[in-house]
Amino acid sequence: MSVVAKLRGRIRPRALLAAFFCVLGVALVAAPLALEQAVENVRFTDRLGTVPVEVSLCHNGFSQVDTGVLGSMYWEQTGRFGFGACVRVTDPPEAGSTLSSYVDRQFIQRNAVLINDPDSVAVAYGHAFLREFRNEFLRTEALLTALGLLIVVAVRRNGRPVGDDELPWWGHRLARRLTPWPRVRAVMWPTLLVATALTASTAYAGYAFRDWPGSADVGVIYPLPQVDELSFSSPQTREIAAQVQPFIEKNTERLRQAADQYEDQVAASFAIALGQAGREILPRAGERIVIAEADPQGSFVGTAVRTRIYPALLRALGEKAVVLRTIAGDITSNGTVAEDGFVQREAQGLPGVPTVAVKGDHDSDKTVEQMIDHGMLVPDQETREIAGFRVSVANDPEFKTLFGGSVTNESGTTEQEIGQKLRTEVVDDRSSGIAVFHQAVAAAAYLGIGSLNELDRTVGRETTPYDDGIPDVPPGTVDVGHSHRSIGPFVIWNTDTDKVTWTVVDRLGTSGGAENSPTFNRFSAPLSIPLKPVSIRLQYFDTKTGLQTGYVSITLGTDATAAISARTDVGLPLG
Repeated sequence: MSVVAKLRGRIRPRALLAAFFCVLGVALVAAPLALEQAVENVRFTDRLGTVPVEVSLCHNGFSQVDTGVLGSMYWEQTGRFGFGACVRVTDPPEAGSTLSSYVDRQFIQRNAVLINDPDSVAVAYGHAFLREFRNEFLRTEALLTALGLLIVVAVRRNGRPVGDDELPWWGHRLARRLTPWPRVRAVMWPTLLVATALTASTAYAGYAFRDWPGSADVGVIYPLPQVDELSFSSPQTREIAAQVQPFIEKNTERLRQAADQYEDQVAASFAIALGQAGREILPRAGERIVIAEADPQGSFVGTAVRTRIYPALLRALGEKAVVLRTIAGDITSNGTVAEDGFVQREAQGLPGVPTVAVKGDHDSDKTVEQMIDHGMLVPDQETREIAGFRVSVANDPEFKTLFGGSVTNESGTTEQEIGQKLRTEVVDDRSSGIAVFHQAVAAAAYLGIGSLNELDRTVGRETTPYDDGIPDVPPGTVDVGHSHRSIGPFVIWNTDTDKVTWTVVDRLGTSGGAENSPTFNRFSAPLSIPLKPVSIRLQYFDTKTGLQTGYVSITLGTDATAAISARTDVGLPLG
């Protein structure tokens, strides 16, 4: 007899069905306990403005911010099933560094500017809670189910099965009256056992939920007269809020008005500039266009103004002329869960055109998840065929908070190492493509040079092949962010073989008009008008070779004037 036949003889369908229902029954009993534990234990860390926080759930009719020494703030808003967010401050604020910062008027006003839209923060936290809750529930459910199955196995091994003949007389009579059919009677006792255990686990979960500190009543609170549904646990903190609130409201409204005015003026100026550019910016026969950006860095105004002018730009360039959009890092300013709404808007900035982005040093792993969730493509240390291009990306391993208070690199991988790895292990030197980096150090390592500043000597030879002293590099284009100012583009000539190609290195400006060296008195807020020119690059590529053949720079100034440069050719004429 074969092994398969022996196994079939030992494993009967009835036994498999019984095992399945056993697992199902144990999982069902464990579910209320797993749900209650997931509610208690789900949490994540984030920052609100410059304040580090831990976010968990509560169920007391409020969402709350617990500052610790200065008490709590209560917002009478909850989400599904009455759950609110419990935000606990874990460390002193980054830009204040002491507890006195919490009551400093300037500090409060600055953070209010950074947290410009509480509703979008609430939505982002809701999505984060759903994701973390699902993971926590599945982990707890799997653990409790495994423990329950071990108990069932132990009981079955140490006990005796109870048949009809071994039941007490009253049990025998009750079983026959309730279920006169033997097969139904065989199922009845396990069903009653599961129902009893489920009732017990549900009752215990309910008791544990009521005993959970997150369900406790908030006690005496002090409403803020100027703002509905907002209260404080301390009258002193309420007094501070009452003094600052009018300034916050006035400043927020002023920012909104200035932003609206800036957008309107830019749109009008861009229409004039686009008309003046005329046919000079149209792609030539056999060309397609990539819109290259970098460092939007959480600027709602920068994103809004680009989103507003792009439809007119696409119409002027021609149907399907723009086939790809790249962003060279720093989508957000702080890498927080709360910035999910901005990431979504940035991802929708050029509808119908795929967007490839790289993680910058102001983006976190949470940001990368948000980027992917909202449709951006992030092929980290990978090459993908996108819109007819071979696109390679190397995510920045560093993370820096808004004011540079801390720089971390949990991976231990250096900027040089990610550039070298992309060059040696990912990119095909024989094929042209687009490589996207955030920091110049990584791009320099990819190119095999000490610094991108070495490319200054190539200026003036953008269309004339010569021996530039740089060993051949992968042909195509290298997009780099981080500097918040446009430098170049530069052309590296690949002349070590009979086939001459070239590589364009483009150090892009900030597409959000964001300040790259922020201080507590000067920084780019989500609703503030740009502190630096908004920079966009149109990159023209030859369809057959994939090599860049020209570029046009679009600049939206801090004074709301738009400028479109003449086209500059790079490389050799193709056709």
